[in-house]
Amino acid sequence: MQGAGTDWFRRLVLTAAGEGNLARFVLAQVLKRYASLLPQPTAEAACAKKLMATPWRALIETYAATSLNSAVRTIAQRFPLIFCAGDPHSRQIALTYDDGPHPSDTPALLEVLARHGVTATFSWLGEKIEQHPALVAEAAAAGHQLMIHGYRHRSFLLEREDALHSMLDTTRDLIARHAGRDPALISSVRPPFGHLSQKIMLNLVQWGYQPVLCSIMPVHWMQPAKLSIRQVVAQVEGGSLIVLHEALTGPPVAQLTDAILSRLAAKNWEYVTVNALRNTL
Repeated sequence: MQGAGTDWFRRLVLTAAGEGNLARFVLAQVLKRYASLLPQPTAEAACAKKLMATPWRALIETYAATSLNSAVRTIAQRFPLIFCAGDPHSRQIALTYDDGPHPSDTPALLEVLARHGVTATFSWLGEKIEQHPALVAEAAAAGHQLMIHGYRHRSFLLEREDALHSMLDTTRDLIARHAGRDPALISSVRPPFGHLSQKIMLNLVQWGYQPVLCSIMPVHWMQPAKLSIRQVVAQVEGGSLIVLHEALTGPPVAQLTDAILSRLAAKNWEYVTVNALRNTL
C-alpha cells in the first residue's frame, strides 16, 4: 500500500508502539493486513469505511492469518524492558495462560499439559487466587511457573499508582503463600489487555517486576477452534510466547491446547516457562 495509506498506517503503528500497547499494535497489524488486500491504495477515511462494512467473521479470519512476529520484534527493540519473545534461533517456546485460576479450566489444563509432558506458565489474578487457592498449589506441584496478571482484571492505566503497586505485591504474596515459593522469585507481570504506558513500565521495573506481553495471541473466545489452531501452528517460531485464556467463552481452552500440542508434536519444540524463555536472550 502506497501514498496516503502508507502514511496513516505508519502513524498508527508508531502511536501503538509509542504507548508500548500490544493491543493497539494488534489492531494496527489487522488494519495493515486488511488494507493490503484492497485492490488500490486507499486513504484513511475510505479504508475505515470499508473496514466498518466488513463482516466480523472476515475481520477475525484476517487477524488469524496475520503474524505479529515482526510487530513484536519492533516492540522489543523500542522497549527492551518489555519481554515479548525469546531467541528466534532457539528451539524453545513458552505456552502461557491468563485470567485464572478457574475451577474447571485449570484442572482440565493441568491434565492436558501433564499428558503432553509440557511445562507452562499461568498468569493469574489475585482475587481468583483467593477463591481457588488449592489450584495454585496443584499447578505449582506440577512444576508450572506462576506469574502475576494483576489483582483484578482491570487495565493498569485505570489504577492509581499506589493502588497498583499494592495490588501487585498482594498478588505476588498470594502466589508465594499457596505455591510454597519465594516471593522474590515471582516477578513477571503481564497486564490485562496488554495495557502499558511508559510510566507504568518504568514503575513496574522500579518495584522489582518484569513486564511481559506475548508474540502469539489467538482470540479463541471469538472464533472457531480451527482458526485458533491454524493461527498458532502457522505462526510459531523459535522463542514464541503464546498466550491463551481461561474463564472465557468459545471452545474449551483445554481442548484447544490439546489440539495445538498434538499438531505441533512433530516439530519437536521444547516448552519452557516464561523465565526460562527470557534466559535465551
